[in-house]
Amino acid sequence: MRSHGIDCSDALELDDAGSESGGGISVRAVCDLTEGDLVATIPKSACLTIRTSGARDMIESAGLAGYLGLVVALMFERSRGPASPWQGYLQLLPERECVPLVWSLQEVDTFLSGTELHMRLLILINFPFHSDLEISRQTVKQDKTFLYEDWRECIEPLILSGEWNLDRDNFGVEQYFSAKSLVSSRSFKIDDYHGFGMVPLADLFNHKTGAENVHFTSVCSPSSSDDEGDDHAGDEANDDKLLNVDSNTSSSGFTIHLFQVFNTYGSMGNAALLHRYGFTEADNPFDIVNIDVALLVRWCSSTFSNRYARARISLWRRLNYSGCTSQHTEYFEISYDGEPQLDLLVLLYIIFLVDDAYEKLSYMVDAFDGPDESTNIVNLIKITRNKFRKAKGQKKPEDIKELLVSDNVCSALISLADLRESLYGTSSLDENMNMLKRCCPVKDRKLYHSLILRTSERMILAKLRDYALKRSTGKKA
Repeated sequence: MRSHGIDCSDALELDDAGSESGGGISVRAVCDLTEGDLVATIPKSACLTIRTSGARDMIESAGLAGYLGLVVALMFERSRGPASPWQGYLQLLPERECVPLVWSLQEVDTFLSGTELHMRLLILINFPFHSDLEISRQTVKQDKTFLYEDWRECIEPLILSGEWNLDRDNFGVEQYFSAKSLVSSRSFKIDDYHGFGMVPLADLFNHKTGAENVHFTSVCSPSSSDDEGDDHAGDEANDDKLLNVDSNTSSSGFTIHLFQVFNTYGSMGNAALLHRYGFTEADNPFDIVNIDVALLVRWCSSTFSNRYARARISLWRRLNYSGCTSQHTEYFEISYDGEPQLDLLVLLYIIFLVDDAYEKLSYMVDAFDGPDESTNIVNLIKITRNKFRKAKGQKKPEDIKELLVSDNVCSALISLADLRESLYGTSSLDENMNMLKRCCPVKDRKLYHSLILRTSERMILAKLRDYALKRSTGKKA
């Protein structure tokens, strides 16, 4: 870091005590820190990006950019060994992150069966930045297939051309998968000129869900912001000028302001954390479980009939309700505390309407358009119940949900929880939890984090059952 002009405060200590056990290097504070303290400065020239890489000409001539270009830059610098300016940094990186992307398909099926990650792997399209995330749901196998296609279409031609003297041993598909896992889990947004890059020191701060304790900012030179044209001449000219940065500097650089010695990768559930970073957190409040509409249709058709299920779901849609959607999949979310999505409760309520109430609601559907969600639910109850008196005052959202939860709806929630949990296989939650207690997070990393994900999801389903049981007593269907 010193040889690249990186300035790290004496308040920080790089601790490699966990390296021998596989824990890696961590950052610790050796004294109290005040909010806003500047504890490190990192010149942009010290960051591994497409622009700073020795492979820049090759990458740009091939028309590669973004994360794919950065992956190629990382592969190229790794292939150079000691000749790479980043050798000291690269030798501290693992060969690959322990993310499901680089697991064997047998490991994926064994460790992740039934989990949200196995059923619908979360791919963060705008990774690795944490705002405005576009989330797509794909299977692990499709994820691997798409990445292989990227390698075959964009990287293999560079090898076969012979123009750049690339060794397949350093640029093969496995090396691509490895570099991809590192870029997806460790890269940062630097600026518009450099895009994303690998930032020494910055990727050593550990994650803590829900708390941004370490904040990364890019400081831009005022002169570069006034440049005309598209060549980013000002950015490139100032690229290596930063050695020390304070609040009054005008040089371009990458700065770290420390509140505590933790970074946050965003408000992510364990499925997203495991997919992207290769780890999980116990008691993660952002965990959810999804129940596919297809699973609900299966339950409804077996309880009633296919025709009955189609008719009730059709009316539900005519009332402008729907589940969450992604690509060709529609699903309902169950929150960390076991509370079902409102749209799911509305659908179950409609499924259990007696025929007369169903016909009346179907007849009045065109007039069913209140100013807000609470009004719509109250109107739904008024239309379908003979006796209903609205309580004084404005209904709270949680009260509105209570209007929909009958004994039949509660019974259906329990059945759906059982169906969803059956996807995890024959082992029980208690068996999974006992296995987790015996599991070593270092030696059995894949199993350990898979069990954290699995037990967390199954506990959410248990909370869903509790939600239903607590509301079923004394309720009329």
